[in-house]
Amino acid sequence: MASMNRDQLAAELSRAGIRSGEDLIVHSSLKSLGEVEGGAETVVAALLDVLGPTGHLLVPTFTYSLTMWSREPFDRLASKSRVGAITEAVRLHPRAIRSFHPTHSVAVIGPDAEAIVRNHLHATPIGEGSPFARMCERGARILMLGTYQDTNSTLHYCEVAAHLPYLHVTFSDGQDFEVAWFLNELGQIEYTQIFEIPGCSRGFRVVEQPLRQRGVLRDVRIGPASSQLLECKALVEAMRELLAEQPGMLLCDTDSCVICPKRRASLKDQTTA
Repeated sequence: MASMNRDQLAAELSRAGIRSGEDLIVHSSLKSLGEVEGGAETVVAALLDVLGPTGHLLVPTFTYSLTMWSREPFDRLASKSRVGAITEAVRLHPRAIRSFHPTHSVAVIGPDAEAIVRNHLHATPIGEGSPFARMCERGARILMLGTYQDTNSTLHYCEVAAHLPYLHVTFSDGQDFEVAWFLNELGQIEYTQIFEIPGCSRGFRVVEQPLRQRGVLRDVRIGPASSQLLECKALVEAMRELLAEQPGMLLCDTDSCVICPKRRASLKDQTTA
C-alpha cells in the first residue's frame, strides 16, 4: 500500500469501527502501518480526528523505572516512553496529561484526562484505581494497532481482577514488592514500593483464539496493519472465566524468563498445600 496521510488513516480507523466520542486504549506499532506521511504525529492526529472532542485516547508511556533496571529516576515531564514511537508522540502532544507513576505511567488526551490519571502513584501499576481500570469502568475499547495480545497491558489488569494468587511473586526473591524511584515536584529523588508488579507478557497471545471464539476479540485491518479490537469489560469478564479454569494461562514458557517460572511454581505450591 502507498503511503497514507492523515485523512486516509482517519478513514481507515473509522472503517475499522473506531467511533467518535468513545474511550480508546491504544497499543501500537508504527512500523506495521508502512509509510505514514508525518510519522507517529500523524497517527495520533488521525486517532484524535476520529475520536473527536469528547473522546479519550490512552496510551502506555511506561518507563519501568525500578532501581534495579533504570539508571535514572522517573521524571514525569522528561522521561521518554519506552513502548513505541506513537506512545511518545502522545506523551509530547500539547493536550496530553501523563500519570505520575515511575514504572507504568500513561498519557491521556480528552476532557476527563485529569480524572483518569489521578493518583496513579497510590494505585498498583495496572490494578484497581489505575488509569487502565478507570478506562475499563468507563466502557473503553482496546485497539491493538498493528500488534497482538502480547502487548495488551489490560491483560495485566485481568490478572488483578481475577485475583490470581501469584501476583505477590516479584522479579526479586524474598519480597512481594519492587523498589522504584522518581523525581518529586521539587526535583528531589524519592523511592517507593511497587506491589502487584506486572510480570511477563510473552505468553499473552495464547488468549487470542479463545477470545475470538467468545466474540470478544475482533480482527480488523487498518491500512496494511493487521489489528485487533476488543471491549475492555468483555475482556475482563472473559479472562475471569478463562483464568478460573487455568490460572497459569498467561505465564510464558520461555526458559530465560525470570518471573513466569516462579509464578507457575507458586501456583503448584498452593494447589499441593
